[in-house]
Amino acid sequence: MSRAQTSRDWPARATKTWSLLPPHATLRRNLTGYAPSMQFFFRQHSHRTASLIIFLSSGVWGIMWFPMHEAESLGLPPIWVQGIFMLMPALVLMPFAWRATLAARHHWPVYLAAGGLINAGFTCFGLGLLLASVSKTTVLFYLTPVWGTIFGRFFLGERPGRQRWLAVGAAVIGCGLVMRIDPWQLAFEPADLLGLFSGLLWGAGAVVLRRHPEADFRNISLVQYCVGVVLAGLIILLMDTPVPPPGAVAAAMPWAFVFGGLVFLPALMLVFRISQYLSPGLVGILMLSEVLVAATTAALFLGERLDPAQLVGVVLIMAAGAGVAFAGPQSHHDDRATG
Repeated sequence: MSRAQTSRDWPARATKTWSLLPPHATLRRNLTGYAPSMQFFFRQHSHRTASLIIFLSSGVWGIMWFPMHEAESLGLPPIWVQGIFMLMPALVLMPFAWRATLAARHHWPVYLAAGGLINAGFTCFGLGLLLASVSKTTVLFYLTPVWGTIFGRFFLGERPGRQRWLAVGAAVIGCGLVMRIDPWQLAFEPADLLGLFSGLLWGAGAVVLRRHPEADFRNISLVQYCVGVVLAGLIILLMDTPVPPPGAVAAAMPWAFVFGGLVFLPALMLVFRISQYLSPGLVGILMLSEVLVAATTAALFLGERLDPAQLVGVVLIMAAGAGVAFAGPQSHHDDRATG
């Protein structure tokens, strides 16, 4: 077989290989013979390695503002941008997970619960950015470590220690400093509830992921993006959003495909997979790396400079992340090092 023919046949072979993989609970017991990249996604990493992966993967989302801003500058309404950035990853993942999702009927409630809750959180967050204060919405969403820790205590039987609560406090304060929130001058509007609900819904979805480590994270990811497309479509209809020019939609597609499908999708899948064996509160703390990346990239590319208070916030977030990563599991429901 020639190299050119092999190259042409690769997508079909890769799709077939991925779709025929056994459920990841079984795959963890026998990873021999699969590509290292697949092993990396499916295996259960040690506490420290998994924490680093969450920190780095969530940090990738910190550059999401750039491609979405570029797509919006082409003339698309914001909700259309969000819908396209949900659609393209779904189309990328569908050949690899559609058949497995349909076959695993006994896990459909888990897929819908986890994917639906998490994407509803994303949708509330996106609408909050459009309808409310960007800073307040971001900070309210990143109360997720608080909700994740509370939900984990009551629904997973976790027993977070003092160090975890100190990390949660440091992370939330750091986020507020980075976003320049003045707690003495906060005036909440009804639209701010979108930011609050976004964090609550994500925290609830993370608990579902943690309770069902046997569910296939690939299928959860696909359902999450499909739910996102449906929600965006409903919002477009309910808000009677104008249909953008076809040329603008076509020009935005490459941005959504490259960044949404090839960059953000793998990062999200890693977060979903590791959320199945790490505490929701711990994951929420590590996800604050997105705020760090968003603030620093905005400073580099948009000329927004970090003031001393923001730099203190950056240090607090990094200290919180490092603290929970190197402290190790704190409860009998937390993960155990496996390699």
